[in-house]
Amino acid sequence: MVGILTFYWADDYGAMLQAYALKRYIEKSGKQAEIIPYAPLRLSGRYHFIPITAVCRKKRVKYYFNHWIFTRNLSTGIAFYKRRKNMREFRQNYLTKEPPIKCAEKLLLKKYSCVFVGSDQVWNPEITIGFDDAYLGKMKDKGDCRLAAYGASFGNGCLSEKECDELAKAVQDNFAEISMREKRASDCMTRLLHRDVANVLDPTLLLDGEEWEQIGREPVEKGYILFYHTEENRQMTDYARKLSETFHKKVIQVSMPTSLNPKPGIQLRVSGGPEEFLGYVRNSWCVVTNSFHGTVFSILLEKQFLVFAHSSRNERIESILKKLDLESRLVNEGEEAGERKMWSKIDWQKTKEYLKREKAVSEKFINRNIG
Repeated sequence: MVGILTFYWADDYGAMLQAYALKRYIEKSGKQAEIIPYAPLRLSGRYHFIPITAVCRKKRVKYYFNHWIFTRNLSTGIAFYKRRKNMREFRQNYLTKEPPIKCAEKLLLKKYSCVFVGSDQVWNPEITIGFDDAYLGKMKDKGDCRLAAYGASFGNGCLSEKECDELAKAVQDNFAEISMREKRASDCMTRLLHRDVANVLDPTLLLDGEEWEQIGREPVEKGYILFYHTEENRQMTDYARKLSETFHKKVIQVSMPTSLNPKPGIQLRVSGGPEEFLGYVRNSWCVVTNSFHGTVFSILLEKQFLVFAHSSRNERIESILKKLDLESRLVNEGEEAGERKMWSKIDWQKTKEYLKREKAVSEKFINRNIG
């Protein structure tokens, strides 16, 4: 049995689909795999209707009510409850039905031959509210379980010297093999650990478009401009509106609002889970995004797309576009987003060949660890 320890608890399309993809890939390889239901409140609480967020001060976690997120949730009305329901159903149908384990001390890994930690920002102390013992492999009852980091990340931020030392020691002590999601991170960990650290693909790229279409749930609407953002970007919003006016297509937003100010001309569709998200990408006329997974699924489902640079999490977007020779689809800050960028022809066969080459590295890493 192979275990996967990742951010399966997040009501986030990308987080849930990457967890599904790694599990599915391992199962296709002939092994049993399951998501380890580790979901501490300080992480999962931020997705509740009444959100509970946390901070770590002097190694003590303090919880508080997040008024802004609560107001945002209220503003979406009944769509928030439908979203939670769809997320929960996807989690139970495709990831795990087991009740969540709230603390690392209660994790039992003896039944697993191998546990993959990742892929996601499992080593980002800002996300995990200080380093999390479970994601660092500091569990008491591991037995003979082999720990391997797959596509782990500490985000785009720089770790302090103290954090680097803490991470390096834990990883060196607890992990048999390590791979990172970003090239910069794999180079950094190679220097810190003085050992090989692979640079692998996000798990969503291990499955092809046809496999994703099989679990997608198509909406009634077709032929719209799909708008999917993870932070406010005025240029991106204006571009989507201009496309709408020029080609008489409506703009549909599937991401939760990042501002309480409504966007005129952009229609919210936030009640869906991962299956609905896949359907919205599949049925779109084109995609305008600044999300990594918005970019990935545009590629996998062969949609015309334009991606606007993210202010703080742009490295993995740049990396995958460079690997697949699709750098022309990126609009950097201060750069004009002309129609040529959106409508230039994409050689999808060539893209698949590049992706196949990149997948070989990731597949080799996974297969070596599951035996």
